Amino acid sequence: MSFLIFVLLVVAVIAIWLIKTYNRLQTSMQNIREMFSNLQAGLKKRQQLSGQIIEIASGYMAHEQLTQLKVAQNNTGQMQMVAQAFPQLKADATYQKLMQQLETLENDILARRENYNNRVNAYNSYRNSLPVVLVAQKLSFNIIQYFDTDDEKFDLQAQSFSRDDTQALQQFIDGSAKAVGDMTSQAVKHINQSVSQLKDKLDSAKPEQPNGDEPQDKEK
Repeated sequence: MSFLIFVLLVVAVIAIWLIKTYNRLQTSMQNIREMFSNLQAGLKKRQQLSGQIIEIASGYMAHEQLTQLKVAQNNTGQMQMVAQAFPQLKADATYQKLMQQLETLENDILARRENYNNRVNAYNSYRNSLPVVLVAQKLSFNIIQYFDTDDEKFDLQAQSFSRDDTQALQQFIDGSAKAVGDMTSQAVKHINQSVSQLKDKLDSAKPEQPNGDEPQDKEK
């Protein structure tokens, strides 16, 4: 019986640890998703402002220069360098307003990127630590890539955030429940065998009872 209690205590400790680990990973993942969404919003806003600047510049630039400006669309500094050769464009009030907004947004994106990468670093460090790494993959908590530039890798990262947490958790719970059930069955089987062996030992250790039919010695 004491062995069964020991097994149940071990199972309870493991279950509590799994719950805490899952909750911590899930909280970190939700924070990263929120930061990722904010970073995406900033990148989309930058693309919109850059497009508006290019539209204004089309009235001042030839096709070749406008093509250069489009190539530099995702780099505010390069856009400003291309525009330096066009004083009339630089003097345009709408251009100045949009470029000022773009510079402010660029600084905001840099800050968001730094916060995002710091959060990803903390998550990956915890996710890859022992013994968390042994269950993180089974719970569908994968390694998250850092954000360096707004390239295709960043778009692929967005797809990984659309996973179904509920389904992965349910699969893990079903597998864990089966493992616990098998362990408990083995413990009960072991206890029954121990009890049976102990009973056999007790039976073999009992002294033999005298037969009541045997004649007793007569008194001399």
